Amino acid sequence: MATYKEIKGVTIQTLDEDPVTAGASWSSGGNLNQARMGMGGAGIQTAALGFGGIATNAPAAGTANTESYDGSSWTEVNNLSNDREITVGVGLYTAALCMGNDPPYTATVESWDGTNWTSGTNLPAPRGYGAAFGTQTAAIYTGGYTDGDGSVSGSTLYWNGSSWAEQNNLNTTRAFLSSSTNGTYTAAIVAGGPLPGGSPVESWDGTSWTEVNELNTARVSAGGGGTQTSGLYFGGFNPTATSALTETWDGTNWTESGDLSTARGQNNKGGGGATNTAGIAYGGANAPGSTTPTFVTSTEEFSEPPTTQAKLVEGMLFLSGGTSLKGFGRAAGVPAGTWASGTDINTARDSSTGVGTATANLVSGGNSPSNNYYTLTEQWNGSSWTEKNDLNVGRRYAQGNGSSTSALFVGGVVPPGNTNSALNEQWDGSSWTETGDLNTARRAGFSSQKGTVTATIVASGNHPGIGNTESWNGSSWTEVADVNTGREAGSDIGIQTSAMFAGGAGNITNNEIWDGTSWTESAEINTGRHYVGSGGNDSTLGFIGGGNTTTAVANTEVWNGSSWTEVADMATARFMAGQTGGSAPSGMFAGGYTTTVVATTEEWTVDNALSTVTVS
Repeated sequence: MATYKEIKGVTIQTLDEDPVTAGASWSSGGNLNQARMGMGGAGIQTAALGFGGIATNAPAAGTANTESYDGSSWTEVNNLSNDREITVGVGLYTAALCMGNDPPYTATVESWDGTNWTSGTNLPAPRGYGAAFGTQTAAIYTGGYTDGDGSVSGSTLYWNGSSWAEQNNLNTTRAFLSSSTNGTYTAAIVAGGPLPGGSPVESWDGTSWTEVNELNTARVSAGGGGTQTSGLYFGGFNPTATSALTETWDGTNWTESGDLSTARGQNNKGGGGATNTAGIAYGGANAPGSTTPTFVTSTEEFSEPPTTQAKLVEGMLFLSGGTSLKGFGRAAGVPAGTWASGTDINTARDSSTGVGTATANLVSGGNSPSNNYYTLTEQWNGSSWTEKNDLNVGRRYAQGNGSSTSALFVGGVVPPGNTNSALNEQWDGSSWTETGDLNTARRAGFSSQKGTVTATIVASGNHPGIGNTESWNGSSWTEVADVNTGREAGSDIGIQTSAMFAGGAGNITNNEIWDGTSWTESAEINTGRHYVGSGGNDSTLGFIGGGNTTTAVANTEVWNGSSWTEVADMATARFMAGQTGGSAPSGMFAGGYTTTVVATTEEWTVDNALSTVTVS
């Protein structure tokens, strides 16, 4: 414990952001045995496979050559069955697929078993200059050119291990694009294209594409690597030059990082590495549009040193000067807060509704991966989940309040046609009974989560958002004062006479306080978001966590009655979780959506007591 005498004369600064990490860079690896551009790839930085590509100029000619990389050198292994000029790959260096070709475009696919290439199931139609990600048995191929008139395609194809099926198209039709090559068939990004240069980026969630933040520098035919939330984009061509630029992706933004030592485009398509801190570039060419490009044999490996200390959060102090007492520590009265993994719910789901505490709660309804609206109810006793009697009507985006033995389940969306509902069901500890309906049907609204079956409010919701607020007396609903900013998918904190409504659709930062009579705008949250989880006692003490900005976030903020403080992140970024808020010092988020529907839970605890400043 630091006494006043020990810290007298010490400069104290609050921490505004995480420390800057050491600079990222590319280092030399072993050279390819055969120089070429437009080759396909599979694997990661220390175990990669490169195959095909254009190996000779004027006239350009493809190669079937295949090489394996062990982290230091390349070894020639068995060739593809056919020469391919421009191709892409997915999978591992022991289990991969190769597809696509320069004109004439081809539908043929080849499969690698670690030793040999064999014929696979053809694409539905010939393609070339597209992007691919996934594994040998579950992959996506998207974009590129089609045969015949050479039209640019936005088509997305899914491979399930035995056949190809059409999926939803890209929003921006294009060729010469790249992907997060270690993405999965349900979670990945593609970037770049179309010619003569472009910067669009789209995120894939297993069903559809969403446009996200663009690259800082437009280019085509670059290399890609990483995952949907941790990716790389390196090299490529712009209209006048070959690029050495590298950008890293954190799931939300692109940041320029260390340049390649050798500028290159049409380098490996696949096998780009596992994250935004580890990747590999090999092959390619350094002359855009030239009839005699100079092929590259060199390999470069990307790395970003980790921080030398654990992640720090706002509210911590930095002590310097005056004495030997230096470093980061907790500020007195600033809650650090922690998330801990809990027991999975029995049925993975998103947009469910939760009530209760961290040790005794109820999760009901929600949505399945195939968009079936659940009637399922599960109860948590502090150690395990038990399936209980179902709701009468399956719903998602409902509001809830009460406890694990006495609760209301209000509104939501019902089939068919995703209709907003006014239905109200009451839980008595063993079964659900329909009771007094809302006056205004709604979905994804606010509910005073700590309310009871005889005293609660619901407010706002719907799309576009409404301001309507209703108060429940145990038998009927009465309309009371509207919220100032109507919106859906905000937080649920408080009781009938003291509540708080923060965030919501449009990723707004608005925060409103309810005093039992009216809504008043108050201090805004730091990170605007929607489909946010929350918990707390009343309008003076609460927390929010997770949510959706353009992607799932893990950010957590604590409310002390006057301001919001960012504290420890969730382990798993998620939104549309079944929030069982409890009180500000405790809560649970169950299930939700990350890049897919999940069953995992996380439990929140925070110490709001005065804390000693400790030094690390």
